[in-house]
Amino acid sequence: MVILVRYAELSSLLYHGSDISFDKIDLQRSSPHKDFGSGFYTTNDRTQAEKFARLKARRSQAHHGYVEVFGLDNYEGLAVKKFEAANEDWFDFVLCNRGFGSLANAQALETYDIVIGPVANDAVGLVLNQYIAGTYGVPYNRVSKETAIRLLLTQKLHNQVFFGTEQAVARLSFSEVYDVYLD
Repeated sequence: MVILVRYAELSSLLYHGSDISFDKIDLQRSSPHKDFGSGFYTTNDRTQAEKFARLKARRSQAHHGYVEVFGLDNYEGLAVKKFEAANEDWFDFVLCNRGFGSLANAQALETYDIVIGPVANDAVGLVLNQYIAGTYGVPYNRVSKETAIRLLLTQKLHNQVFFGTEQAVARLSFSEVYDVYLD
């Protein structure tokens, strides 16, 4: 299913926080089992990208991180999915991409060129892990899923814009990279 997204929603600059500097995107470097799958993650929130760059720098014991800035030329003809909120569809999609498809709605296995939606940060990861472990009841049970989603709605979920295919990545144009120093 392709969700129509107004170009204005994606036409601003997109930021990627990292512990390495680069100007070309290599999808082969993508990690599996991320929120929206293996691909390239950005956000249109500069502050969020800077926080992620610092986090990645700390984890790799670097002195500073980097934020790469990209423009999106256009996405006409690409399959785009947008999640308006952390809802049941988003929850199932994240579960599937994190490797727990058996606990989610089978429709969540659809693939897209671009996916836009909330970030499953560490707090969200904790809720997902508790859901999978059965803390809220049997994971297949609708009540346990609703409990997990209700807990997620208490989090301040930032956005992410995911590029999952070479066709989608080709629409991004590198603008600049800048250093982000640890606090």
